[in-house]
Formats: sequence, structure tokens, C-alpha cells
Amino acid sequence: MNAPTLPSLLSGLAAGSSTLTGAPWWIAIPLLLPALPALASAITTLATAYSDNRAAAMRRRHEDRFLEDPDRHQAGLDHIARMRQTIALPPPPDPAAPPQQPAEPPVPPP
Repeated sequence: MNAPTLPSLLSGLAAGSSTLTGAPWWIAIPLLLPALPALASAITTLATAYSDNRAAAMRRRHEDRFLEDPDRHQAGLDHIARMRQTIALPPPPDPAAPPQQPAEPPVPPP
């Protein structure tokens, strides 16, 4: 599914509102309402991406500060290494869950 981007939504909203400039408000508002959920979704996506990028930048700055004096900050560096290993590993399988069967290859049409 292709999620619309904020600039495309804004340009579409601007085009729609300029088309409806001469229309009464009671006609314009119902025609513009379907764009609001997509606009809210795009804003949420952008905010999440900004927050993730900001957190990653803060983590990198913190690591750089630890790496300036590795002898003094060895415990912090060890913690970062453990966290990276934890994040990189997939979660352990649930022992109560039935074993998964391998997927069968698709059969080509005759």
C-alpha cells in the first residue's frame, strides 16, 4: 500500500480548496472531509520518523562521548554492546507453540 506523503496531500488539498473558493462553506466542507484522515496519518508518520531519527542521533552522540575516553566509560560501552546484541537477535520461539512447517514452493500453472 502506498501511503500518501504530506506534500502530495497538501497540494491536493490546496487544489481542492482553490476549486471550491467560490462555493458556499456547506458545500466545501463535506467535499474536503475525506482528506483529513489521510492528512492525519501522514502527519503521524512524519512525527514518528522524526522521533526515531532524533533518538538515533542522541544515541550516536552518547556513544561518541563514551568513545572519547573508553577506559573511563567501559561499563557504558559494554552495555551498548549487550543492547545491540539483544536487539539484533530474534525473540526465542515459544516452547508451547506447535513447530512451524516449512512453506511449500508455489506450483507453476500447467
